[in-house]
Amino acid sequence: MDSSQDLKRVLAEEVRAAIAETAPAAPSAAGEGGRRDAASAEARSALSRAEEVLTPAVPDGAPLSAVKRFVIRSLRFLWRNQSSFNSLSLSASAGLAEGLDRLRAEAGRGIDELSRRSGIQESRLTLLEAAPAAAAASDRPAAPSSPASPSPAKLSSQASTIPPGVYALFEERFRGSPEEIARAQRFYLDFVRDVPGPVLDVGCGRGEFLGLLRAAGIPGSGIESNPISVEACRKAGLEVEEGDVFALLGRRPAGKLGAVVAFQVVEHWTPDGIFRFLQEAKRVLAPGGVLIAETINADSLSSRCAFYLDPTHVRPVPPEALRFLAEAAGFADIRIEYRSLLPAEERLEERSPNETRLNALLFGPQDYALIGRVPVVA
Repeated sequence: MDSSQDLKRVLAEEVRAAIAETAPAAPSAAGEGGRRDAASAEARSALSRAEEVLTPAVPDGAPLSAVKRFVIRSLRFLWRNQSSFNSLSLSASAGLAEGLDRLRAEAGRGIDELSRRSGIQESRLTLLEAAPAAAAASDRPAAPSSPASPSPAKLSSQASTIPPGVYALFEERFRGSPEEIARAQRFYLDFVRDVPGPVLDVGCGRGEFLGLLRAAGIPGSGIESNPISVEACRKAGLEVEEGDVFALLGRRPAGKLGAVVAFQVVEHWTPDGIFRFLQEAKRVLAPGGVLIAETINADSLSSRCAFYLDPTHVRPVPPEALRFLAEAAGFADIRIEYRSLLPAEERLEERSPNETRLNALLFGPQDYALIGRVPVVA
């Protein structure tokens, strides 16, 4: 009988030990302290203190430490079950706290997105209220246009008649959050430092790059045709002109700007529109001024999905085609910077030169930027 009870006791101890070993450890909170409020931090502090006293322990150097440790080991059976329970409870509590932190972060991101979409809807209502006045203005006879230059409608996509509010919602869903766009555009700040004049962001959208310029102490302003995006920029305190790019750029004085940037814009124009933009950019830039034009990389087949997702895109612009047009417009020192590399898990594993070439064709960089300068006349 004694041997049977001993066997049961040994098995029970092994089961408890297995439970304690397999109990999940409290997840690390590194890097997330700034996102937790005071209540969360206090709860985690309580969990840490409870974990420290989970099993009685004798500090090193304590009087009679050897005797105290012997007594604890001798009486361990008194709290073994409670200790296992406490361990599992602490692990479960830590897991719940971690889950609440994730839910809080996701809720914050969702609230930000809903706030932006709410602002877009408010702007759409404002445009609808202003529609009767616009219709009345359109009944007035229009001034004759110059036959020498093509109209803005011919320079841009015919699909650009999509209502501004609808397109603003489209960008909000598919382009990425302002934080993501700003993180990607930060790369270009070094190219516009110490340029001979202010920076002009053509087609500035929600103003991500203008915000980066302001934070870096670089003077800059924007041009944007979507009134909802313009309103969002102005609410953020950014200087943005509303209207047609070619008309506004054409009114700028020659040789006064230090840089002209256009992110994801040229693919919205026809070839003659792209060339006219390059000519105007060359005209308004001071000698030594910088042009940056980022667009979708037409040499990567996987990027075509993103290109055709946007109904206002006209046609892909291959890097060498844009380089040729920039050279013809008078830019020099032209370089191509490839951007937006796909993560390794979305590309082929390269074990041969052929796979490397196939990767470049199918899963190459999703975007590229043409960077050129206005020649400095000696």
